[in-house]
Amino acid sequence: MPLKRTLQLLAIPALILVLVAVVWLLPRWLTSPQAANWLQPENCDLSLGPCRVNDGVRSLEFELAPRQVRSLEPLEFRVRTEGMDTTTVNIQLEGRDMYMGINQLQLQPVPGEPGLWRGVGELAVCSTGEMIWQARVQTAGSDNLNALFEFRAR
Repeated sequence: MPLKRTLQLLAIPALILVLVAVVWLLPRWLTSPQAANWLQPENCDLSLGPCRVNDGVRSLEFELAPRQVRSLEPLEFRVRTEGMDTTTVNIQLEGRDMYMGINQLQLQPVPGEPGLWRGVGELAVCSTGEMIWQARVQTAGSDNLNALFEFRAR
């Protein structure tokens, strides 16, 4: 077999491998917490109660109900904002160690409760039985605040 043909046959699988790696990793690179100055709580367990982040002026509290999270069951997400004028709150859910598709939720303001937002969604099933999820909470308005919370689901 000529050398040129051998190189072509080796180049095709290598190119396919590179393309698969880029498609898999690109979303993680583009949404990395460092890229958007995401705040993260220290030593917080959402299965025990709400978690809070703040930047010294503004704060955001995140809570799940029920606290023992299960896949494919309704899950209520609650966000309370303080010290900022918020017009929208969005949550992007993703597996920390495994791509689980696109799962986004726009929360709605709770009437009569300034700064409280809520929404209901559910998590996809993981083939390993248990996984760590990341909730990327983004606020928008005259002030923007981005926070990243992790939690475990079965």
